[in-house]
Amino acid sequence: MILVDIGNSGLRAIRMKPHAEVVESNIWKLSWPANFSVGGKSVPLQSPSPNHKWCEQNDQAAFRWLVNAIEPHDSETWYVSSVKQTALDQLQAACGTERKENRFRKINYLDLPMHLDVDAPDKVGMDRLIASWEAWNVINADRKHDKSSFHPLENQTAIDKQPVITVQAGTAVTVDLVTPDGAFRGGAIMPGLGLSLQLLAAGTEQLPWIANGAVSGLPTLPGKNTSQAIAAGVHASLAGGATFLINRYRQEFQRDDIPVIVTGGDANLLKSFIAPPCVPLDHMVLRGLNRLIATNRLTED
Repeated sequence: MILVDIGNSGLRAIRMKPHAEVVESNIWKLSWPANFSVGGKSVPLQSPSPNHKWCEQNDQAAFRWLVNAIEPHDSETWYVSSVKQTALDQLQAACGTERKENRFRKINYLDLPMHLDVDAPDKVGMDRLIASWEAWNVINADRKHDKSSFHPLENQTAIDKQPVITVQAGTAVTVDLVTPDGAFRGGAIMPGLGLSLQLLAAGTEQLPWIANGAVSGLPTLPGKNTSQAIAAGVHASLAGGATFLINRYRQEFQRDDIPVIVTGGDANLLKSFIAPPCVPLDHMVLRGLNRLIATNRLTED
């Protein structure tokens, strides 16, 4: 089987056997910039890696590269969480060229065994829903069987079901809440790192578009040049915004020990600022897809 997480600025895919672990080195990635003008400002160079390609989102050659890299069997099924239909269309077109017998199973909110306490369940991004469902299972279902897992929570003795906060730091930073009984309550959305940097460049005359990698660790403060000042400001908005929202959720439940799972490509920028218990876990959408399949929650269309 092949698991695919398509977000607004990138795609993550892994070919694996059911019940196996999601391993970073086995994940193939495509990344593309947002579609708005930055006034002719230079595009920052992004760091490449052997299993990661930067491209335009309509670059069919890049999608064919991905399909060939994964090497699917002729009759294999792709299980896809997608919030970007154009990228899914490109992937299916690439498969149509390279692997005509492959099947696609796009996951929707009805596939999740989770009550959605929101106004329009069909409008919520599948990445938020799957990651939140997986987070609730990690904190509740998994720990019932292995109390030694996830050391930031090891001093917790109660096995009662708990709420969980899921922070995804990707194109957007989303901070979502699942109640103790496993209901998705919704959350908050704010611009993520790459989007914030590109928006600053697009919305101003003099500010440059700096690379995501320029914002790492704890940026210099006060910034001695424009790039340092942008890095410090964007980092503060992400870390400060996420921690503010987490504190509001904890205040609602009058508990400062509600566990937080932080994930996404920019999770490292946030995790050290979140008061414990905080569990960093990568690729929560792929993990959630894996769990859905392993528990026989999905049937092929």
